[in-house]
Amino acid sequence: MADYLSAEFLKQKRSFQNVILWLIPLINIIISLILMGPEYVQTASYNWWYILFLPFTFTYISASLIKRDRKYNFHGLFGIVQDKKRLWYVKLAAATIYLFLSCLVFLLLTIICGVVFHQQIPLLNNIAASAVLFITFAWQIPLLMYMTLRFNMYFSIIVSIFCSLFVACICAVERYWWVPFAIPARLMCPIIKVLPNGLLLSPDSPLNRSNVIVPGIIITILLYLILSAATAKLFEKQEV
Repeated sequence: MADYLSAEFLKQKRSFQNVILWLIPLINIIISLILMGPEYVQTASYNWWYILFLPFTFTYISASLIKRDRKYNFHGLFGIVQDKKRLWYVKLAAATIYLFLSCLVFLLLTIICGVVFHQQIPLLNNIAASAVLFITFAWQIPLLMYMTLRFNMYFSIIVSIFCSLFVACICAVERYWWVPFAIPARLMCPIIKVLPNGLLLSPDSPLNRSNVIVPGIIITILLYLILSAATAKLFEKQEV
């Protein structure tokens, strides 16, 4: 499996996804700094990050891992890989690693902003927020990869951004916070004390309760495992 994963990263060595891993988080920070100023750069960056920039980043990367091989209908790969599911799991692992790296780059940039400008989010909360976003967004990877396989990259990006912008923002502040697309936004409320609309959360708000964090993480981890197995089974039926 390690050899397949190394080969997958080697194929992506000169691809654009290696650039957007640091470029999109940096653009996010710059935009937040310009629009909200140094005092609110951390909270504004997180708000833009999980609503728009992170969904675009990992959807583009996940779709790109499928797009190139899909273009040639996986010719050559199916000839040397007998277990098609293994090939799918390798691509899932690569996309998950890319998601982790993207969240890590963003975390480091927000920590630097807290040191240079104004630390509005405590360090431990900052680390917890990025870790939770990584976990709660990962379930979308197998779904978006399979959507790219069946349709195309642009369809996957549009669906991901639409759900993060509208479904997440609407459901996260309601009793339907457990809708998978809304879980990241809902969990950010008690962790970074910011609402999906960018406003600071009041201490007495019911959205400040942290009892949703563990259930939200469990739901998304189970979804990741279930969707990974289900899409691998469907991919196994893929024909040249």
